[in-house]
Amino acid sequence: MSKTASPLPASATAPSIRERIIEAASVLFRENGYDVPMDAIAQAANVSKQSLYNHFGSKEDLFRSIISLRSQALRAPLLEAAGQRPPREVLGEFARQYHALVLSARGTGFLRMMVSASQRFPGIGADLYAAGPEPTLAALSQWMERQHEQGALVVPQPRLAAEHFLSMLYGSLLLKGLLGVEAGTGGIDADERAAFCTDVFMRALGRPG
Repeated sequence: MSKTASPLPASATAPSIRERIIEAASVLFRENGYDVPMDAIAQAANVSKQSLYNHFGSKEDLFRSIISLRSQALRAPLLEAAGQRPPREVLGEFARQYHALVLSARGTGFLRMMVSASQRFPGIGADLYAAGPEPTLAALSQWMERQHEQGALVVPQPRLAAEHFLSMLYGSLLLKGLLGVEAGTGGIDADERAAFCTDVFMRALGRPG
């Protein structure tokens, strides 16, 4: 039997209707997979089905919007006054954000659901990649390119450098999460992992001195 999220109270007016829908849908998608009915999402968000469709024309549109918002949160450290901050500081914040949003138990649970949806509905895979992972990689690449032009980093191939930095962040945690293996950290917390990956990258591609 599929799980359902508890409906939000009618008096909860602080979040907008759109925010309530996204919050409720994120929980239901993660717990029940892509098959969760739009009726259930409307009920959990305490909105009418018509209101749900007024904001999101289809389930795919809603799903893509959730992925896009997660990607925006990941890119935030690269966009907010990042040009005035040392590269090590920006990369460290990005790494911590990545661990929190992508490599946490909730994050990898959401990724498992995305993989399952893309296998059953092949057309949706490219849309989801374009809505989330690709903009994140592109933003990291562009930030590294700017740092190279400013002389703060030595990254003549920013796209390749960005891919390798993300790969360091994945480590074995992503595979464990996708396989549903208990995410043991080996005594290394997210901050320590973020600092290690950032230090390795800066030693390899940071501007000497």
